[in-house]
Amino acid sequence: MKLKENINLSDFIIKVRECRADVTFLSPEGDRLALKSSLCQYIFASLQGQPTLLKNAEILCEDSADYALLRDYLI
Repeated sequence: MKLKENINLSDFIIKVRECRADVTFLSPEGDRLALKSSLCQYIFASLQGQPTLLKNAEILCEDSADYALLRDYLI
């Protein structure tokens, strides 16, 4: 799924921490960030100034039930 535009990335990361399984940010170039990792969360948050990259990336949840937790941030 794709991220909505203009979301609060800090709030999104807090929700990701509530997910049961891994959540991955997949960039258009194929880079992967495991969003449950503190280092990857830091890198992800640094993308705030790159809306095109965020818009074209995908969020992948290992457990499909986690999409419901993140529904306010995904399209």
